[in-house]
Amino acid sequence: MLHVYTNLPLALLPILIDEYGLSILLAGIVVSIPRAFSLVFSVPSGLLADRLGHTKLISFSLFLDVLAASLIFLFPNVEIDVLGFSLIALASTFYHPPALSATSNISPSDFLTRALGFHGASGTLGISLGPITLGFVLGWREWRYVYLIWIAPIFFIAAAGFFVNIDDHLNEGHDKRKKKRLTTPLKDVLSVNFLSFLLLMLFASAASGTISTYLTTYLTESKGLHASLASIVFGLSPLIGLASVIIGGYAGDKLGWRRSLTLAISTVTIALFLMFVSTSIMQTVLFYFVYGFFNIMTMPIMTSLVAKIIPQKSRGTAYSLQFIPESVIGIVLPIMLGVLINLFKIWIIFPIAIVFFIIVLIVTQTLEIQWIGK
Repeated sequence: MLHVYTNLPLALLPILIDEYGLSILLAGIVVSIPRAFSLVFSVPSGLLADRLGHTKLISFSLFLDVLAASLIFLFPNVEIDVLGFSLIALASTFYHPPALSATSNISPSDFLTRALGFHGASGTLGISLGPITLGFVLGWREWRYVYLIWIAPIFFIAAAGFFVNIDDHLNEGHDKRKKKRLTTPLKDVLSVNFLSFLLLMLFASAASGTISTYLTTYLTESKGLHASLASIVFGLSPLIGLASVIIGGYAGDKLGWRRSLTLAISTVTIALFLMFVSTSIMQTVLFYFVYGFFNIMTMPIMTSLVAKIIPQKSRGTAYSLQFIPESVIGIVLPIMLGVLINLFKIWIIFPIAIVFFIIVLIVTQTLEIQWIGK
């Protein structure tokens, strides 16, 4: 449920450009600012997850979502919109370390990637619901109502979280390790092993972010799609990915991370090229769905790598650091792309993304990761 708002700023980009008279470059800055919030709080969120437990932090992140949505709905101006988007990004930053850490800690090692695939499927559903809801809302109300619609469900889930305690069932000896956790998590994760993984994440985030940031703008400006339809298309891709994230988990367990990741990224690269050369909107949408299916397939493969190379007691910190490359790319990339789009038009996002995905393939083949496990 937390992810309902996650991709809405990207789906809203062409609408915000029209409503506030923003240039592509300024729109890129609007998207970048929330990523800066995520980056600043990435490490603290992981440390809090390892020290304070999982349940409270998850509930706190959901309440933060409610606050952000309320601000966006009640105070219609660009400054409050950016603040709301930033609080939503911050909520996601606080949510992921405890949620992923809890999932990996309770999962058997031979089922780990599939378990993270099922967890990812729930997030993927939320990511798809936001833009799809926006597409329907635009037919009868202004876009801010999409935030109002989801406030009550998220609030009730956040409140219910205070009556559920998963921490007692996660780790034996938690109390004995509590003092040790104040000093050890960063030492455990700052290794060549984990930093090599972060390099892979850096290029993967750059590749995916190049497409997701300006896709709805591309569909409206280059393909002539109405903003409501562009938002629905944007939301349908992760909805289709509900199956792919589970398939990705299965493939990761059966084929290994390198072979399964190579298969997915190779297909993604081909789909992007076909999307780039497509002459009709139907072809563009079809190949975008293929791209989305296999790109989402990589999620459980990536997240399972953290659980396999980081000791259990430090995974909250590790999962927070996992999102640092995404945050850094999310700050810099939209602005750089905005400059390039002004110079070359919006089609430039496709060759840039293809180059990044090719780099991901090369890094995948050369990367050596040593398993540590639990």
